[in-house]
Amino acid sequence: MVDIPALITTTQRLITENGRSVTLVEFNSTLADSAKPWQGAADPRVTPDSTLVVDAVFVEPQSALRLGLIYLTEDMLKRAEQIMLISPGAALDLSEFNEVIDTDLSIWKIIDNRVLKPGSSVVLNYLTVTR
Repeated sequence: MVDIPALITTTQRLITENGRSVTLVEFNSTLADSAKPWQGAADPRVTPDSTLVVDAVFVEPQSALRLGLIYLTEDMLKRAEQIMLISPGAALDLSEFNEVIDTDLSIWKIIDNRVLKPGSSVVLNYLTVTR
């Protein structure tokens, strides 16, 4: 039997030691004018709904097969620039986040989010990102 809490602890330690801090950003979804919902938010980046600082390891999309990520389609491999490995530790839903701000202030757009989740424990999030 696999000790999932120990696996999560090891995963987090390795990502912290070998990765870097990034900020996940969830755009503001409040409408600028509720009478015109098709116009959306005025500037969703200025006042984001939420942000989350996490440690992440960046890997090349071509290494997805070595990671066992066979879900990547040929189209996604063409669009993706990096895959971020994140271990949030809790059952956090990262699917609501839209962008990642890197340590050099570069912005990555999240195009896919996959979760390695045995039962209710989140071990890893795989975020496919592009600039």
